[in-house]
Amino acid sequence: MDQQPVSEFFKFTLGFLVFITVSFGVTFAVNSYTVAQTADQQAAAAITAMLKTAN
Repeated sequence: MDQQPVSEFFKFTLGFLVFITVSFGVTFAVNSYTVAQTADQQAAAAITAMLKTAN
């Protein structure tokens, strides 16, 4: 226990904030990818449905 408690607290806080930031970043990236994939699938389904009704 050579280090000061305040120093340990700031190290913990910094690590925690980095962890939370990375977690939010990964969550945002996965969500953005999923929304883009869903939009592409919906567009393809709509085009297919329009082409089927046109024939």
